[in-house]
Amino acid sequence: MSGSKRPSTSSLRRFLVSRPYVPIAEIRRRFGLGDPDEISRIERNGQCCFVGLPEREAMKVQDLWMRDEVGLELSVEVRAPVVVGIYPMRIARYVIDNGHVPMNGHATTGPYSNGHAPVAEPRGSPPPPTGTAHEVAVSSWVAASTSFSDPQRR
Repeated sequence: MSGSKRPSTSSLRRFLVSRPYVPIAEIRRRFGLGDPDEISRIERNGQCCFVGLPEREAMKVQDLWMRDEVGLELSVEVRAPVVVGIYPMRIARYVIDNGHVPMNGHATTGPYSNGHAPVAEPRGSPPPPTGTAHEVAVSSWVAASTSFSDPQRR
């Protein structure tokens, strides 16, 4: 497809839901979208994300995201909410609605229905730190340097 022929909403939807996961770079290559450094802001329910697509295509992704037809994977390498990939929600709904347990053993039903099982906390573990970044760093250092056999920590 040439760079001048932009994808319609239906062709973009068809492309996204035909695969279990689509990286943003693959969308750019598939539809021959212009400047690789172009980035657009999308928003849903007060949550904003940045996606490396032209404004027109980003608005189509936002529309699909708002209708819960697709989910967005955000980068863990940067602190900003940057979209690195898109996945169809029909696969996630099928797993959740039918109560299938994936082969990795994580729970998919109940309060942890996003596919992640609860992480067991050791008995008597301190609550998560709160405060400024400096206070959190100091309290984490103190907690790590304190022996668990200390009777005051029980």
